[in-house]
Amino acid sequence: MCFSLQADLVAGAVVLPLGALALREVRAPRELPLAALPVLFAVHQLVEALVWAGADGLVSDTTAHRAALAYVVFALPFLPLYLPLAVLLVARPDRRGLAAPFVALGGAVGAYMAWHLWTGGVRTTVRDHAIVYYVGLGEPEISTGLYIVAVVGACVLAGHRWITAFGLANLVGLLVVGYAYADAFASLWCVWAAVSSVLILVHLARVERGADPRGDGESLQPRTDAAR
Repeated sequence: MCFSLQADLVAGAVVLPLGALALREVRAPRELPLAALPVLFAVHQLVEALVWAGADGLVSDTTAHRAALAYVVFALPFLPLYLPLAVLLVARPDRRGLAAPFVALGGAVGAYMAWHLWTGGVRTTVRDHAIVYYVGLGEPEISTGLYIVAVVGACVLAGHRWITAFGLANLVGLLVVGYAYADAFASLWCVWAAVSSVLILVHLARVERGADPRGDGESLQPRTDAAR
């Protein structure tokens, strides 16, 4: 989580094996980006543990700064494009036209955030038991709002129950964090997303059992252990 080095380590250690299970459920290449999300979120939390370690004086300032930069690159420029794209790849055919615009929006938001990160860098501070990342986004309310639309919209319109649930869970998390603790938005929401990514495993497991349409007309017969 975001409240201490130990909490980040625990969050990463809990989510990582769930991510491994999600990857085990992959049946087609286009499912891989979505299945990889829990692993990426888990590694993301472990990276933030290094930022906490720097604040606690356990690693060098250089190591902590590099970890903060890696953390912010994933959270801001990368995720608003990657997540909608991963969802689009597994969306039902009749929903892909609805989900596709969110990939374009996420790319635009990510490019905007990447530019500010490139020109302004990142600074961190600990405030009220949370890490605050300063990037200097200019008009954070607008960019944050578009970020929320991009990462949630594709999930809600993908046509799969548990992906929709993942999107709505993150909408709740984003709104709560944005209202209660906007300064630590990146840190607090990402741990929420990491925990809620277990819903991706639920989706893939239900597809595996044929309980949720894959969206491509392929057979939904469960694989045998030999086929794994």
